Amino acid sequence: MGCQARIKSLLTGDVFYGECVDLSVDGIAIRSACVPQFGERFVVTVRVPSVGVLPSRPFVVEAQVRRCQEVERGKCYDIGMAILRRNS
Repeated sequence: MGCQARIKSLLTGDVFYGECVDLSVDGIAIRSACVPQFGERFVVTVRVPSVGVLPSRPFVVEAQVRRCQEVERGKCYDIGMAILRRNS
């Protein structure tokens, strides 16, 4: 299971919630009810689990949509984004 994610569109200001299912050096994949436009930019905030008793800081990036694939008809989409800049 992935980490909780918040995605905010820089185009519309709309906020959606989902789950981070993949993360690499230059990309991130989120599952959400959001249906973005190709090329749309988002601020993505991923809640990282704490390690032991130490709280963790959220992972925040600006990312651009590269793909969107329907996972569950009308309910869930797999959104692949290229990371443009790390904010945290």
